[in-house]
Amino acid sequence: MGEIVIKRAVDEREFDQAMELAFRVFLKFEAEEYGKEGTDNFAEFVTSPDVKKLFLTNHYLIYVALDGDEIVGVITLRSGNHISLLFVHEDYHNLGIGKSLVLRGAEYLVNNTDFETMTVHSSPYALGFYHRLGFEDTGAQAIDAGIIYTPMELPLA
Repeated sequence: MGEIVIKRAVDEREFDQAMELAFRVFLKFEAEEYGKEGTDNFAEFVTSPDVKKLFLTNHYLIYVALDGDEIVGVITLRSGNHISLLFVHEDYHNLGIGKSLVLRGAEYLVNNTDFETMTVHSSPYALGFYHRLGFEDTGAQAIDAGIIYTPMELPLA
């Protein structure tokens, strides 16, 4: 394991690799709880040509964590300030990569937007992680199209 570098994804290859990582980690840690409907909907999202088009036209922000040339973490922001994906390769858990990705996303929002919060719909698996970073629940756990989540936000001030 080398030095981990976090950078903004800039090309189609990085997009594809980031989505593949997100899906692999989802399958390992979350798919069983989500069942077939949630897993199918998640798979549809990470392979959606519409999402890829948003990325290619700079409307879907992605930061990746790299170990050499390998993408080992990913965070995506949509709707300006909403974390839609945050995944770290299982061999890199508990090294601060997820936190670094969230902080990089927050830094981008503070320096480039007028948003006062960062939002996320946390999976049950990640709820404790987001709480440790200072996110607060803004509603009760819900299920939409098989996707289980708790709405949360983090003040950026």
